[in-house]
Amino acid sequence: MPQPDCTISSAANSNLDSVFGPVLSDLNRSRYSAAMMKLTLLSNNYSKDLNFLRLLARTQRALVDFTGLIKTLVLIATITKTSTDYLEQMLVLYSQGRLNEALDVGLHLQDMNQQDMNLPANEQKVLSHCLIKIYLEFGDYEGVHEVVATCNTAEEDDLMLWAMGLVLLASGKKNDALMVFRKSVALNRSNDQAWVSLSLLHEEMGDRELALANLDKAFDANPNNATGLKLLTKWHHRDVVQTNKVMNKVRHYLSHYEFDEEISLCYMQLLKEVDDMNSLRFEVEKLVLHNPRNTEYMIMKKNLEVSIKTAQ
Repeated sequence: MPQPDCTISSAANSNLDSVFGPVLSDLNRSRYSAAMMKLTLLSNNYSKDLNFLRLLARTQRALVDFTGLIKTLVLIATITKTSTDYLEQMLVLYSQGRLNEALDVGLHLQDMNQQDMNLPANEQKVLSHCLIKIYLEFGDYEGVHEVVATCNTAEEDDLMLWAMGLVLLASGKKNDALMVFRKSVALNRSNDQAWVSLSLLHEEMGDRELALANLDKAFDANPNNATGLKLLTKWHHRDVVQTNKVMNKVRHYLSHYEFDEEISLCYMQLLKEVDDMNSLRFEVEKLVLHNPRNTEYMIMKKNLEVSIKTAQ
């Protein structure tokens, strides 16, 4: 009879509500530490319960405890064996720079997809994008090519087109790469990575003005594109007006990130151009404090102090 089953299910749900309700209440009120304390008390009895684990994952994410979150997501995926949970695990691993582990999970998902367990279209797209990003980090253009080749909708996907352009560029096919990059930005004008790739390609072809114009498009899409900022520091017209414009872009980036050595070095180059020695001294001090064992920074600091004394 269905009625008894419904009664049992209802009773079970009621019990879960009484157990996890206070935790959910804390989470909904952004009281994450309080939620974690309650979960810790429940862990002895519910450590393998999916409701408990999903609430724990949500709490760990809110508390920025990615080490704990990854362990929880691994346990969840082990229990459910669903593509959705494996994919979430992969994305968190990738976000934390654990690329080899993320790749292992991604390859497992690919195997699942090939074994008549077709992933939903949206999950296939996320998986393909993450695999492409990992392969690009490794410089594995063959891996990128394989991912793109197995995707039926690659021609309609701006990120995949951009990645394929990089594969073509790596094999020396500049004109083909140029066409693919153009297709990518035509599909999505907010793809700052593709605009930067176009910019680099035009620079290689000897057209600095077009390279700079493409960098402008990249910054329209993403003012904090670090690669673009490094290129702009090298390529900009070295007059006061242009230098100040570039400095404003670099300052905007540095205001959003605690520290970035490469962008700080770009900023220092610009400060030299405008002869702002006090600001330059401050930036060098930051580099030395951040990496006191770097002998180049120590030498830079000494040379700067000598230059300032000489100028005085």
